[in-house]
Amino acid sequence: MVLRMSETNPYNYPQIYVKEDKDKIDPGSKVIFEKNDGTFCLAKYDREEVFKGNVVKRLFASKPYETAYEEIVDLEKAEVTKSFIVYAPKRKTYILVEKGSNVQLLDIVGLKIFLAIEEGDRVKEGDIIGYQVTGKFEVRNIISNGEGVVAYIGTVFEEIQHYIVVLVGEENVREINVTEC
Repeated sequence: MVLRMSETNPYNYPQIYVKEDKDKIDPGSKVIFEKNDGTFCLAKYDREEVFKGNVVKRLFASKPYETAYEEIVDLEKAEVTKSFIVYAPKRKTYILVEKGSNVQLLDIVGLKIFLAIEEGDRVKEGDIIGYQVTGKFEVRNIISNGEGVVAYIGTVFEEIQHYIVVLVGEENVREINVTEC
């Protein structure tokens, strides 16, 4: 039996679900199932019950958001290595990005960074996407050098603030409807 997600998340933060094999997911983990009919649903994972009816096409497991870039993007090739779904809470939408999609990476580093973008936003080259405070305490605009939909904003843990913004072309991003199983 698939357990229902009865609790609601009181936090308003993005969440990420990465495509995984069924054997690599711990029972009780939050997952999104893609059913054979192309619909998506959110539940807690129960390995034995899920595959009884063979209705699951793919599984996307919840991962720690800040460092998921290590698993989903090849930083050298600028390509998605695993399909993933991001929940953008302010828009209340889920965004699906498929494996093999080309991406543009924005590497943002500064003493203090204030981003004016979030997941799901559309960005054009030359747009101001935030502000940074430099080591000399000057405030500078952060200008996008790419174009696309903001699919993910990751954190690189260092002494200063460091973000990796993943932009994906609109043709490679799909908003999906996710219901509770």
